[in-house]
Amino acid sequence: MSGEVCSPGLVLEHGAFFEEDFQYLRRCVSTSWCRSPTDLSQASKVHSLRPHLSSDQALKVLTASPVLRPGRKYSLPHLIHRAPEGAQRLSSLAPSGAAADLPLGGGGPGHAPGTTPAAAPGLEDFLHFPPSAPPQVSYLASVLRLGVSPEASFSQWAWQMLLRLKLHGNSQDPQAAWAGPGSGSASSPPPEITHAPSMHSVLRAVKAGLPIGCYLSVAMTTAGHSLEEFCTEGVVLLKSLIQARYLKAAVHLLANVLPPSYHLGFYLLNNAHFVSCVQLFLQSDSVCPQGVTQQVTHRVAPLLVGGAYGDHVRLLNSVIQTHVMESSRPGRVGVAAVLEFWVGVLTQQHLWFRDRTVLFLMDQICRSAFIYHHEECVQKLLYEQHKNALGYHGNRGMLSSLVGWISGSATPSFIEGQSMSGEVWFAWLVLNMERLFEEDCQLRRCVEHELVSEPNLTSDQALKKAQQRLKLPVAPSLERLQIYRWAGQALATPPDHPLLPLVWQRFLQLYLRQPGPEYGMNAGGCIGRRFFQASPHAALLRALRQRLQEVSDFHHAASQALRAPPLSGPAQDPPLLPPYLPSPQLHAELVRLFGVIAVWFDDETLQKQEVYLPSLPAQYEPHRLAQVMQRHQELWLEAVEQERVQFDQWEVLSLWEKALSEPPFLRSQALGFTDYSSLHSARERILTNLQQHVAPGPPPGPQQQGAPVAEVPPACLTDRRAALELLERDLRELQEGARAAVAREAHQVALEQELLEALPLLYKNRPEQVTMGLECRGRGGQACQGGANITVTCECVQKQEAVQTQIVSLHADIKKVQADAVAPPPPALAQAAVHTENFITALVNLYKVQRSPAVQQVGVSSFYQVVSFVSADTLRHPPTRQYLSSCVEILGQVFIQGAAAECGRVLTAILEHRRLCPLISPFFTPNAAPNQVVSLYQDVVTSLHPDSADVVFMLLTKFDLPQWLSEAQPSFSERSRLLELVHGALCVCGPDPEADLLPPFHLFTRHWVKLLRHHFPDHYSDGLRLLMTSSSDQLLAPECWKGTLRLLGCLPPPRSPRGPAEPGAGGADPQGQSPAAHYRTSVSLSPQQAAETVAWLSDYFLRGRLSKPDLRSFGLYSAWTPYVDDVVTFWGHLGASLINTQLSSCSREPPGSAKVLAAVNSVHSKMVDLFKPWIFPLDTDDPSNPRCYPWLETDAAAAGRMVGLYAQLTDTLHGKFRERLLPGQRGALWLCMMRYCESCTSPRTPDYLLYLYHAHLRRLPWAQLHPDTQLMEQLFKVERGSPKSCFLFLGEELCGVNWVSVLSEHFQPPPARGPSAYPPLPPQGDPHTMLVYLLHMLAFLTKEELLLGQPDSPLLSLLVQSSSLPWHEVDLPSYQGVMGYVGAHYPPSLLLSTDSAPQLLVQSLRSAAGLWPRPHGTTHRPAVSASVSQEATVKAGVCVSWCVQSLVTLEQGGGGISLAGLKAQLESLLESVIAFNPPETGLEQRHMALCGLFGQSLSLLNRVGVSTGEALAAHVISWLDRKGRAFPILPLLTACSQALASVRHMTRIMEACITAYFDHAEEESVGWGPVLASLQVPELTMEDFLSESQSGGCFLTLYAFVLQRLNTEHTAANDRRTLALLSSWTNQVYPSGPGDEAKLFLWWHRALALSAEQLQPGGGGGAPGVALGLLRLTARLAQLGEERLNSGLLGAIGLGKRSPVSNRFRVVVRCLAVFLTVQVVSETQLRLQPTADLELSAKELQALSALEALPSSKQYAELEDSVTKAVQFIRYPGHCLRDGARLLTLLANLLYPELRYLHIIR
Repeated sequence: MSGEVCSPGLVLEHGAFFEEDFQYLRRCVSTSWCRSPTDLSQASKVHSLRPHLSSDQALKVLTASPVLRPGRKYSLPHLIHRAPEGAQRLSSLAPSGAAADLPLGGGGPGHAPGTTPAAAPGLEDFLHFPPSAPPQVSYLASVLRLGVSPEASFSQWAWQMLLRLKLHGNSQDPQAAWAGPGSGSASSPPPEITHAPSMHSVLRAVKAGLPIGCYLSVAMTTAGHSLEEFCTEGVVLLKSLIQARYLKAAVHLLANVLPPSYHLGFYLLNNAHFVSCVQLFLQSDSVCPQGVTQQVTHRVAPLLVGGAYGDHVRLLNSVIQTHVMESSRPGRVGVAAVLEFWVGVLTQQHLWFRDRTVLFLMDQICRSAFIYHHEECVQKLLYEQHKNALGYHGNRGMLSSLVGWISGSATPSFIEGQSMSGEVWFAWLVLNMERLFEEDCQLRRCVEHELVSEPNLTSDQALKKAQQRLKLPVAPSLERLQIYRWAGQALATPPDHPLLPLVWQRFLQLYLRQPGPEYGMNAGGCIGRRFFQASPHAALLRALRQRLQEVSDFHHAASQALRAPPLSGPAQDPPLLPPYLPSPQLHAELVRLFGVIAVWFDDETLQKQEVYLPSLPAQYEPHRLAQVMQRHQELWLEAVEQERVQFDQWEVLSLWEKALSEPPFLRSQALGFTDYSSLHSARERILTNLQQHVAPGPPPGPQQQGAPVAEVPPACLTDRRAALELLERDLRELQEGARAAVAREAHQVALEQELLEALPLLYKNRPEQVTMGLECRGRGGQACQGGANITVTCECVQKQEAVQTQIVSLHADIKKVQADAVAPPPPALAQAAVHTENFITALVNLYKVQRSPAVQQVGVSSFYQVVSFVSADTLRHPPTRQYLSSCVEILGQVFIQGAAAECGRVLTAILEHRRLCPLISPFFTPNAAPNQVVSLYQDVVTSLHPDSADVVFMLLTKFDLPQWLSEAQPSFSERSRLLELVHGALCVCGPDPEADLLPPFHLFTRHWVKLLRHHFPDHYSDGLRLLMTSSSDQLLAPECWKGTLRLLGCLPPPRSPRGPAEPGAGGADPQGQSPAAHYRTSVSLSPQQAAETVAWLSDYFLRGRLSKPDLRSFGLYSAWTPYVDDVVTFWGHLGASLINTQLSSCSREPPGSAKVLAAVNSVHSKMVDLFKPWIFPLDTDDPSNPRCYPWLETDAAAAGRMVGLYAQLTDTLHGKFRERLLPGQRGALWLCMMRYCESCTSPRTPDYLLYLYHAHLRRLPWAQLHPDTQLMEQLFKVERGSPKSCFLFLGEELCGVNWVSVLSEHFQPPPARGPSAYPPLPPQGDPHTMLVYLLHMLAFLTKEELLLGQPDSPLLSLLVQSSSLPWHEVDLPSYQGVMGYVGAHYPPSLLLSTDSAPQLLVQSLRSAAGLWPRPHGTTHRPAVSASVSQEATVKAGVCVSWCVQSLVTLEQGGGGISLAGLKAQLESLLESVIAFNPPETGLEQRHMALCGLFGQSLSLLNRVGVSTGEALAAHVISWLDRKGRAFPILPLLTACSQALASVRHMTRIMEACITAYFDHAEEESVGWGPVLASLQVPELTMEDFLSESQSGGCFLTLYAFVLQRLNTEHTAANDRRTLALLSSWTNQVYPSGPGDEAKLFLWWHRALALSAEQLQPGGGGGAPGVALGLLRLTARLAQLGEERLNSGLLGAIGLGKRSPVSNRFRVVVRCLAVFLTVQVVSETQLRLQPTADLELSAKELQALSALEALPSSKQYAELEDSVTKAVQFIRYPGHCLRDGARLLTLLANLLYPELRYLHIIR
């Protein structure tokens, strides 16, 4: 159809619409289809004529109804955009076609182009033709020709048309679609299917259940535009569409409906119908390719097609990724909402992680989350699901968890198995989520802690212990630990995947982790190896190493690829290039990265111990390794192949772009094929083949036969150019033959390798179903109903025909190659070999006859010509190699060997072509040219490289240095230059020579030693300088040091030679010595050389240490680690040499001479200078780093060897000079200790330095140290401002000193010495100062538990020894300082401690204060006794005050001390005061001193609680009663009134003091005078004092008060006041018992005496008052004499309690009462004068009779004598009132003779 396209009417009229036109029409429609409203209306009219048309006409008319005019202006896409209503009208025709019963329900999207749904009826049924209609021949013809029915073709075309139309509102306005639900254009709202007339046909199609109607309903009506209606109606329509397998249409609907729904995604997530739609879609996308019948099951289909999901799932994935990209634009819902929505939808399916289709989509979603940096939102959802799966939210019972743990099943995980090789993005996200979960539940930390704590624990045991400790609800399986998970994923991840470096990073963070410091332990090696000790895990580790090599090989090959052109964007088609070529530079970087990881894996040191990372070589990448070990979370994003990620994302996005822009219409392609049944075609083929043959040529003609080998021209033997030309022709022929043979061999090897790879692929197992019949014999007499047929699926072997064909072809090729190999060589090759051999034979024979220069020149040139043709091919081909070797050997022996002029040229040839070395090196003789030895050696050294190590070794064996040194006698400059060359070669070999460099390295070392030994010490200084300079940069191997040290005699010679001797290498000298003999004949340094060496080394290392910032910060060990052992050996040799030199110089000096002291100081000073850069901190001028320390903690092992050497040399110096020094002289130990105090005790000195110092210095014999004041001052400086460990170290060592001996030397003056040759003893210093220092030291150290807890503690021994020291010699300021320190640094509980050390310290403190008995034999020094007396009292007061303060603090601290402990301490304190004996003081001074000390002791009662004070006061009273004699009571009596604040305590203790004074007095005639002098009544509280004394029964105290008052004022008024006071006291008190009753006699005696004085003439005229007082006294006496108390109600009637007084007291009281009754008749009638006769009244007689009858009572019978004498005294008329005191004295003498305080009244 060319030209105008006919209208539909014309088509109906003429029926001229053939199939070819129909196909053309479809192609036109698919490209430039322009419709007008007229066309649309005409198409509708045509549909109305359907009943009158045939089936072919109806189909053609429906297809051609849009009028096609190429000249139209608008194309279909333009029309759709410009006129959406037109698109809607056009789309309505499709359901009209469906209503016309055309099969629009079949052949649509999701169906194969060659199939039609089974439910689709024939075209006749759709058009309702009668049964008698004729068959449609054209219809059948079209099916046969096109392979597809017209109905299916039209159905596919209609569906593709609808999918291309932008029917949905969101496809017309994408910007509004992403604004959210309800934000669409209000100008064109979508119609409702039930109300819009235009939707009538759509409604009919929906009701009929046609898929196209369901699609249009969702795409065009509110069912697909409103979220509410979509959830209710649209989801049902969508499910119908999916069930009909119109999956592509469903993808288009989801692409348009979902963008506004992401804002409210939970509606769809909670809609079960929608979720089931998505799941049904994923299940419906068949994996069967086009053309596979539907009978193949879905289980077998993946095995056939190699996948688990179809094209529609990929299209859905493209839609999802497009939505993710669109949502990331500004102002839209965001990437997180889209990702969370799809993750929520996909993970609602049961066991979704086992569905390959879901995993594919999840993998793509995880990749988008990684690209857009929204991994957290996906991880959060997976984290919750993971916890639900583990039962953390109650979804899984504890019983199932327990059963799973017991059965050993793996912990639930979203990754089935150990890893995933396909969905790596998904695996990356899941493993990161599980890593977070493992860290949140503390499982990893707990397992690592168990492994670090117990080195022998396995990972399985550690996991079980961690489970028991953490009590996790689910017991994790061992294989689910993250370190195994990441290891498995690293193995499974393809080498070209972008995430592979990150997976390895996660694994290495766990494998190379050092968790020791986190748990307070030492930082040992990495923890990773502990997890791979079991055999399965060890195999996994080996697989990881192999995988590293494979990945490196892959990236190395990829780095050689070409660079791919950059992508222009997802809108363009992919370039017509190979799939993808990534960046070669990135692959090269990945090769390096995986090489570094392999280095980490292979280094066992990282696993076994802590490594100092800055010291690692560059290939370790220490910075990256540190980040891995410290678990830095920054990912290695620079190692991710971003171009690959972008390309994969572009591929996914372009799939949806292509589906929208150019749908895949079915194109009918002309099927062109050759008709092989045609005779004409066969004839043409035969003729064509015959024409291609070449015409045959004529037969060959006869050839002339010549000599097989040409003769050698004689001119070639003397002409150099001719000889070279001849050799070149022949040798080139030989070379080409060798090259061909080598190529043939390589070809055969390649074929055999290919054959080996093909053989395993020859047979494969294929699943097959076999049906088997089972025989049935019946049962129980019943007949069998028939045998059973079962179907079994099994694996059957199947031979691969393609592989078999390949193997047969390979066998044929191999046989052909082998046949070529065994074929005879070409004649030209044999001729060339024979010709060359003839030439060399003639040349050698001529040279033997005629040694002319010309022949020699030809021979030399021929040698190098033959050598030049030696190539890799000739060396690989054995015949050619052997032939050329023979030629070179003959020419070399005759013309080259021993020629001095050819040495350089031969060496150059060897160095330029190293493969020639085995061939021509036998002819290299450098000793033949002695003047060129140095330059030749330089050429050899310059070419040193690991690749050329074997060549260099072979060349070095040709140098015979001993012969050259002895015969050629080279100059000093030549030898120096050669020494530098050897040194340079050793530096090239490096600190750790590779295995290839070891042979030449050993030769260089021997050459180095030989040069140093030759004419020693010519090159000693240069060699030492070179050795130190190169070692400082770690360029030399330690073996160089060992060879040098053996030469100097620092090391013993090796036991046996290293290997067979080589000429020139020191293997055999001309003298026949063995290799070890070179070291046995060592040289020795002179004393001057040793001293100069020490000085130079000290200055060199000190300058190097201070000049380089890194050495200042890190010390020398990091730069000298390989050589520390050798440096220690060298330093020890030098130190021993210095000591022996100085010792020999002082051998004749007397002990203690100045020269000996100078020698010790000199040696120690040089040793300090030598060791200062290595072991001592240094001060610098750098303000930022003013003090640099000698080593880091990681260098402790090396530093320990150096510090140990210093301590060893110090011990040697001390031991060798000990007998040459006098006691007290400052020897090596003193110098070492002072050096330690000055250099190593700064406040900021690190602990690891001090640990090494102390560990090694502690081994010195410090017990032999003789400390002095300077050393003790250093101790105090260390205590004030140095680290604690320094102080403990000094204290421990000083405690080991014999201080008794040291102080005895100080206190005892040296004996007078006569004239002697020996020097005088050194001055000992002030003994008092040393004693004070020792007391300070004891106070400093006794609080240190570390020193006291040591076995055989030297501190405890010193404290025991200190009890015999004269501590009383300590002066007051020093003692106050010590007590101040004790008060500030010791707890108050020091007094209560039961440990021996605190008790001994308190004893020493009390001894220094004079409160402890002095050691036997110690006296005061007379010169200072007068000044010491006052200080002694103050010292004692300081000690007592500290004790009291400590006790008060303990008592107020709430339970720090018990009451019993407080009583014991107070008693101990009082006992200490008693022991105080101030030197040579008077009684008054002694009394006041003791009074002050007692007062300070009793002040304890003032500062404690009331109840405690009462208990302590009672204890003091009981202590006074128990103390006995020889006790200064009177100072205590005075102290009571001065120190006690409680009047109650004061009065009772005073009473106890007075009582004890009289009870325990040594003299019988003790009086009240001292008591009255000592008693001090407080004036301010006198009333309280008197009142408390009365209530407390302190009768003696009151009596003493009365005596003091009477002695103070001798007046009658005072006497009357005193008498009234005594009378008042008598009426108020009552004796508490027999112990107090006699004290009242003193009162009454004084009262009777005062009354008698008052009644005398001139006594004051107070007789009536005195009489009244006596009457009251009489009445009170009568009460006191009663048997029972008369107080209270019972007492009033005579039933009171029994009186507590004794019978003796009642007798005295009654006698005195009767006497006063007789003498005082009334207030006015007194018997003041004796009379001749005593006249008694009846009352008096009655009282006297009762007294006389008193002994008749049983209880008074024993007192009859006393009563009788008293009655006689009373009846005697010569006695009057004035004799009352005599009566009381009589009774006291009779009844109380033992009481001394009554002596005053006797």
